[in-house]
Amino acid sequence: MTFVERRIRKIVNARSVTLGLALTFVFLSLAGGILIKLADHENFPTFGLGIWWALQTVTTVGYGDVVPTTLLGRVIGGVVMVIGIAFISFVTAGVTSVLVQQAARAESAADREHREEIAQRIVGELDEVEKRLDAIDAKLAR
Repeated sequence: MTFVERRIRKIVNARSVTLGLALTFVFLSLAGGILIKLADHENFPTFGLGIWWALQTVTTVGYGDVVPTTLLGRVIGGVVMVIGIAFISFVTAGVTSVLVQQAARAESAADREHREEIAQRIVGELDEVEKRLDAIDAKLAR
């Protein structure tokens, strides 16, 4: 099991997916907001505005109320967009994979129980056949 799989299982098992996502988006928004403020200070005169833009961008909402106009600002915007989309896709795929594996395990347990029930029925029927054969042997021996 890879580090990523262990991490996803831990998140899913801890039922903290929402908190994990929120913290990641906050971190990405803070980093993106700081970078865009430094790269395009004309369009983003405050860190708050930069963080607002980054939050919109990383979550793929993109209201368009503030946009970078410099080349470096647009490059940062593109990187923030790609990271946001990749992160959402990655988390969705990871959580789905873990849930599918858990469902498969549950299905396997149900299958095992069903097979065990069938085996017990077969053993019971074989016991009945053995008793009948013993009775036939006893009658033939007389």
